[in-house]
Amino acid sequence: MFGSQAWESEEHISDSSVTAEKKTISDVEFGQNGWRPTVRFVIAFLIGGFVFLFPVQWEGQTTIPLDVIMTLIQNASMTAVELFALGIIIAGGVLTTVAELHYRGSPTLSEQTEDLLELEYWHTATVFVMFRLAAVFFAFAILFDVGPTWMLADPIVNIAWGALVITVALVIPIGAIFVNLLAELGGLQFIGTLAQPLMRPAFKLPGRSALDSAASWLGSFSIGYYLTRNVFDRGGYNKREVFVICTCFATANLGTVGAVAAILGLLHIFPVIVLLYVISTLIVAAILVRIPPLSTVPEEYIAEPDPEPRFTGTVGDYLRFAFNQGVAAAEEGDTIGRASLNGFVDGLKLAGTVVGSVLTMSMVVLLLEAYTPVFQYIADPFVPVMSLLGIPDPKLATIGIILGGAEFFIGGTFVVKADLVTQVFVLVVTSAQAIFFSAPAPMMVDMFDDVPMRFRDLFLLLIIRTVLLVPIAAVLTHAAAAAGLL
Repeated sequence: MFGSQAWESEEHISDSSVTAEKKTISDVEFGQNGWRPTVRFVIAFLIGGFVFLFPVQWEGQTTIPLDVIMTLIQNASMTAVELFALGIIIAGGVLTTVAELHYRGSPTLSEQTEDLLELEYWHTATVFVMFRLAAVFFAFAILFDVGPTWMLADPIVNIAWGALVITVALVIPIGAIFVNLLAELGGLQFIGTLAQPLMRPAFKLPGRSALDSAASWLGSFSIGYYLTRNVFDRGGYNKREVFVICTCFATANLGTVGAVAAILGLLHIFPVIVLLYVISTLIVAAILVRIPPLSTVPEEYIAEPDPEPRFTGTVGDYLRFAFNQGVAAAEEGDTIGRASLNGFVDGLKLAGTVVGSVLTMSMVVLLLEAYTPVFQYIADPFVPVMSLLGIPDPKLATIGIILGGAEFFIGGTFVVKADLVTQVFVLVVTSAQAIFFSAPAPMMVDMFDDVPMRFRDLFLLLIIRTVLLVPIAAVLTHAAAAAGLL
C-alpha cells in the first residue's frame, strides 16, 4: 500500500531532468487593463466577501448577510420554499434516472439531447441513483403526511426536512451566486496568486496549485478536480502533485460549509469557522505531504513536463501581481449580472445532485439512531478520546465525524442538538476530511485512473486525515472559545 510501484509507469516521464525556470515578478509584463474590468473585479470581490464574511447586526444578533437573505426568503413564504425543495428533489431524481437509463443503453438518447440535459453531470454510482429516487418518496411522504408514524415522527422529520433539506435547498443556489462572482470575475485568481509563495515550501506544490485549491474552496471539489486534470494533461503537474492537491485541498467548499453552518445555527460566527477550517486544512496538508502514502507517489508526468517558473518578489510585488491577475480574469469574464445568473443555475444543478441524497441519508441515519443502537456501538470505542480532548457531547461528536467520511452534510449536521463547542469542532473536522465516499472518492478514482488513485489508498488517507484533524480541530476550537470568539 505504501510502495510507489503501483503508480510507476515506464510510459510516463520522470521528473529527474525537469528544471524550473527562476524569475522575479519584475520580469512579468502586466497587461494594460482598462477601468471596466478593474471595477468589475473590485465590485465582485467585495460583494462575494461581504455576503460570506462581513458581520452584520440582524434581529439582535451578529450574523452574515447570507443568513439574512435566507431568513427573508423563508419569512416571505415557507410554502414556496418547501415546493422549491420538492421541485429540486424531483428534478434530481428524474434527470438522474434519465442519465442512468441512457448510459445503460435503454434507451439511448441523441447526442443533442444528451448535451441539452447535461446527462454526464447527472450520471452517478448506482447507490446514489437509489438515494435520489428514494428521496422523492420521502419528500412526498413528509409533505403530504402519508406514511407510517414511526417514519414521520416529528423529531426525525423536523431535522431531515425542516433543518437539512430546506436549508441546503436554499443555501446552495443562493450561495452559488456570490461564490461564482468570486470564481468567475477574478477573485479566484487573486486569492490563488497571493497564496503562491506558500505552496512550494509548505506543501511541495507549484504555486499554480493555489488556483486549484481556491477553485475547490470557492466553487466545488469537482471544479478543482477539472482544473487539476487540465494542468496534469498539459504536463504542469506530476502524479504526486495531483494526488496531494486532490486529497489535501479539494475539501468542502465555502457554500456547503455555510449550508451546514446555517443548519446548525452558526452563521453568526461563520468567519471564525472558516478561519478554523482553513488553518486545520493547511496544517494537515503540510503533514500529509511528508508521510506515506503521499510521499511515496513518484514524481512522474504523463505529458511533456511544463514546470512552473519560480517567481520571487516583495509583498508589494505579489499584491500587484495578484491584482493584475484578478483584473485580467474579470476582463475575460461575463458581466456581474451574467456571472450571478450562471452561479444560480450551477447552484440549482448542484442542489439537484445533493438535496435528494441528503434527505435519504439523513432519514436512514436518523431512523437508525432513533430505533437501533448501531451508532452507539460504533462510537463507544472512540468516546474516551473525545472526552480526553474536552469535547462536550463526545458520543454525538464521534458519530458525526464517522458519518462525515461517508457524506459531509450528514456528518456535519448530525450534531444539530449538541453543545456549541461540539458543533464547531465537528463542522471543522468534517469540512476538512476531503475524501468523502459519497462523491469525491469515486470521482477521483474515475478521473485520475492514470495516477492511479485506489479506494484503499483513499480510505487510508481519510483515516489519517481524521486522526490528525481531531486533535488539531479540538485545540483550535477550544482556543477560539477561550478567546471569546464562539
